[in-house]
Amino acid sequence: MKRDASLRRVLAVAGMTAITVLVSSTTSQAAAQANPAISQQEIKLQNQLLTIHYHRQTGTMDIEWRDGHKLLGITSGARLEDGRQLSTATYTEHELDRTPHAASATAGHEYTIRSTAAGQPGLLQHIWIYDGKPWIAIEAELDPKDGAVGTRHFDAVMLKGSDTVQIGESKSLRVLHVPFDNDMWFRYDSVSAADLKPSQLVTSDEVTALYDNTSRQALILGSITHDTWKTAIEAHAADGQLTDLDIYGGISSPTGVRTDTHDTVPHGIVHGTHVVSPRIFIGSFSDWRDGLEAYGAANAAIHAPLKWAEGAPMGWNSWASYADKIDDRRYLGSAAFVRDTLVPLGFGNHKVVYINFDAFWSKLDAVQLTDAVATIKAMHGADGTRFEPGIYWTPFAYWSDDLDAYVEGTNMKYRYRDILLKAPDGSLLPKVDGGLAIDPSHPGSKARAAYYLQQFQKLGFQYLKIDFLSHGALEGVHFDPAIQTGIQAYNLGMKQIVDVTGNHMFLSLSIAPLFPSGYGHARRLSCDTKGHISGGDQSTEYMLNSLTYGWWTSKNLYITDPDHVVLGEKADQGARNVDEGKSRLLSAIISGGMVLDSSRLADDPQGRELAQAVYNNRPWLAVGAEEKTFRPIEGNTGDKATDAFVRASAHGVYVAFFNYDEKHAQTITIPLDRIDKSLATATVTVIDVASGTKRDSAHADLSVKLSPSASTLVELRWK
Repeated sequence: MKRDASLRRVLAVAGMTAITVLVSSTTSQAAAQANPAISQQEIKLQNQLLTIHYHRQTGTMDIEWRDGHKLLGITSGARLEDGRQLSTATYTEHELDRTPHAASATAGHEYTIRSTAAGQPGLLQHIWIYDGKPWIAIEAELDPKDGAVGTRHFDAVMLKGSDTVQIGESKSLRVLHVPFDNDMWFRYDSVSAADLKPSQLVTSDEVTALYDNTSRQALILGSITHDTWKTAIEAHAADGQLTDLDIYGGISSPTGVRTDTHDTVPHGIVHGTHVVSPRIFIGSFSDWRDGLEAYGAANAAIHAPLKWAEGAPMGWNSWASYADKIDDRRYLGSAAFVRDTLVPLGFGNHKVVYINFDAFWSKLDAVQLTDAVATIKAMHGADGTRFEPGIYWTPFAYWSDDLDAYVEGTNMKYRYRDILLKAPDGSLLPKVDGGLAIDPSHPGSKARAAYYLQQFQKLGFQYLKIDFLSHGALEGVHFDPAIQTGIQAYNLGMKQIVDVTGNHMFLSLSIAPLFPSGYGHARRLSCDTKGHISGGDQSTEYMLNSLTYGWWTSKNLYITDPDHVVLGEKADQGARNVDEGKSRLLSAIISGGMVLDSSRLADDPQGRELAQAVYNNRPWLAVGAEEKTFRPIEGNTGDKATDAFVRASAHGVYVAFFNYDEKHAQTITIPLDRIDKSLATATVTVIDVASGTKRDSAHADLSVKLSPSASTLVELRWK
């Protein structure tokens, strides 16, 4: 079965060994038995770190971890298209299927509990547990023996009632909101449960962390299959504790172009003889940051990220600098400045620099575009750095109101009105971000995609920024009847792009859903970001909110793209001084080292001057070239960015600090044991990375004073 094959892949990649299922509670926790413990009252599955009690009288499931964390009363269910509401709690029989275990001693085990009742379709719960791991996976399925059924709301994990979520030392529970995509300057939000009213709903898309920031203890819950559903997480709280939690496939409300998924019609109905919910990862961790990284790795094990041999790119992009005023002179002039001025300062990972057109490259005629590409490919820095051209495209969005225009690549067989996504009544979906949604399943759309991708490669472009991809995931009536949901359509369209480019072009996803991953080498952490330190949308602080709570996507899902470093006031919201510019650069460095400048380097004296000052920092660039992403020290900042990030170094750790205040200096102080528990009573050497000089040693606390809009990178050495 496909499910078994994907499970074996998860286990092989993650290095998991066979689970241990103990027959009784008196058996040694380290011993492994071949069979679960079954009685009339319960089915018990466990490994060394957790126990699952499935209560056969109630159709509910408890998960208890050795660290004291608990989820109590889990059920699964579905709302069928005929109006019936299913829940394992209402079924009368709950049996463990006697399916064969994996033959190999190193393979994992899947267990299936079948719930049945007269007059109801069977409801299956597939459970995976792994030896020595603090997480499991749960997936629900409508029994294929009962014939074709359908649902647009499939509850994989439901909990109702107080005390159903118990996190050991949780004094101030938080619920992490993760946006579906990075459009419209949506933010991550670490919501305090204590601030929620009983009637107030807190939501997340695909994954959440339930955690206490002080103790860092956490439960992580999120989908790890993304072939069909948009997965919603909804919760209520009272008196600082969750009172219910629902994780389901089929995000349904609210709808509207400015809501999380931008949908204006309900989630598609999934019907057939094999209807399966999202598979949900559930894990307990002593540190919420470790938990989110483990969740990211679990996704990577099922759908591996694309790899690019030359790693995180560095280069230049035309959007914030010239936008619709781009021409071949400005494009090539900017490239020449990068070659002659920035490359000698150390700009360019792996001795390659990308010079990228953004939107409005079509203002160049065919001769100008061909000549510009040839000029870039002929460029080399004095140190041998080569230059590669990049281009921009929107595969799933149409920007004209001329619906009778012929679709490129179709030999005039289709007009755009044919390939646009429709609502159930046949009307066009509303515009999102000013663009109409293209149906990825339409043969005209597929021909159009093949045409553009082949032309880009024929011209010699090696970098492709693909934008407004969420249009391809919108719900609607698709041309291909086998496509029942927006996510199925998105997978289809993105797979074509990957197949046609064949890993010969660097695929950079701009506005795009977080999941499914595996279709781009890089994805923007956030929506458009420019050069101002603060001020809401498009600021460095805004982007670092996404790093604060989304750093774990790095390498597990994509290379994290921090968007453009914009310098100079003639560019769109460009940095206004050196400190602000350096902060924007440092935000890119700590995001994993992908740096795309978008300053007016061809003709703006201020932009050029700032670029020389900001990029003249080989030590920072060297840290970025290691392509390792920093993670937050604290996670209690709501929908704002934290001001300190950390990652390991050869001698200890690097710590990056940011002052988001444009007008006032600030002193930031962090207890050393929040950086590393071993430093609680230690004295550590503090090195300013940019200059290599020693600062005052730190004991108990680390303090830095920053000028307005400024930042700094230090290394703590104790190893």
